[in-house]
Amino acid sequence: MKLLSVVSVVLIFALVYFLAKRGGATRNKLFWSAFAYHALLGLSVGLVYRFYYSANDTWVFFDNASKLANLAIRDFQVYLKILFDFSEAQNPIIEIEDFRSIIFIKILSLFCLASGNNYWVCTLYFSLISFLSSWFLFQRIIKFFLDSTAAATLAFLFFPSVVFWSSGIEKETLSLASLYVLSAILLNVFYERKIRSSLWAMGLVATLIVWTLKYYWAAVFFVAGLSLLLVQVLVKKYPRAQNHFTLFYLVCLTVLGIGASFLHPNFNLRYVLEVVVSNHDEFVAISSNENLIHYDNLSPTVTSALINAPWALVSGLFRPFINEGQGAFGFLASVENFFILLLFFGSFGIFIQKMKRPSLLFLSVACYSTVLCIFLAIATPNLGTLSRYRVGFLPFLVFILAYKNPLVDVVVKRLNVKV
Repeated sequence: MKLLSVVSVVLIFALVYFLAKRGGATRNKLFWSAFAYHALLGLSVGLVYRFYYSANDTWVFFDNASKLANLAIRDFQVYLKILFDFSEAQNPIIEIEDFRSIIFIKILSLFCLASGNNYWVCTLYFSLISFLSSWFLFQRIIKFFLDSTAAATLAFLFFPSVVFWSSGIEKETLSLASLYVLSAILLNVFYERKIRSSLWAMGLVATLIVWTLKYYWAAVFFVAGLSLLLVQVLVKKYPRAQNHFTLFYLVCLTVLGIGASFLHPNFNLRYVLEVVVSNHDEFVAISSNENLIHYDNLSPTVTSALINAPWALVSGLFRPFINEGQGAFGFLASVENFFILLLFFGSFGIFIQKMKRPSLLFLSVACYSTVLCIFLAIATPNLGTLSRYRVGFLPFLVFILAYKNPLVDVVVKRLNVKV
């Protein structure tokens, strides 16, 4: 088992070096520092859950995955049968009933087999996936957006809560990595670049993963992305539509959103608000009053949702405020949120101009982030849990706030950072 762990670590670093050499980044300090940062924060997740949080999600996932890996050693045929059983029936090995968590545990068991059931080596594998996917999207961003290196570096490689919650043994790691791959494909399609068959295959795997683990992320992402591409085609075919593409985009977003309601029982328009409010009530029941977002007479009605949406958006983006953080991690979260607030005000003038004459991509990212933020903030009013769930939109939002932001430009110049 120890030999497998050692081999895995060597394999991880050899793979990183190979990819760096292939991409001409063997002497790229940004590449290596980003990889180290993802690995460090990924390992920190295990330590935080072990010694700080009372909940123990990451270790529960690992313990169950280890049992599956041990079963594979004893009876590989039975292991394969369990691995490819996608029914929602409970099996005697996994001690969790949530279907998405069961799928995640099955995936994790493959890494347990490769690492000899070593939690920390499994974490390095997940950190590697996190880093490679973020670097992959980062490379696409700086290729398509002029002078975007600083904003893309901040948003996709180093933003603290995003990297922390998407580099360890958590469902968010595989889900966000999948979104990054899909975003890179979407950019290639939007800019009419050729997409290799291998990338399409990666996109298919990414779609299956994010839909299975975070179907609500996937639904909003695909609705926003498909609306983007449909309006792009419309504008090219009918140039006069350029003057009204914001309206066309919002119409597409609405129509496709209604269509998406048939893809999952929880998206059914008759029940979606009931599901959201039900999730909200469950979190309220188990959370301390100081760590909650409080809404005004929240009920499963369209009127109530619209009334509470602005506060959900503000809370999802900027809370806990600088004076609200509970404990060390609450304080760090409040500092990060204060920084997001500074980014928002720093880009306010440009933001308003973009809203008056938005680009299709800006509009798509803004709508995706807004819809997902409101949905998550209402369904997950616990500020601590929300800080983890919001990584599904936060890096994209941070990018559009930081891109061509005068505040970021001043900091880069003051620090004399080469970007």
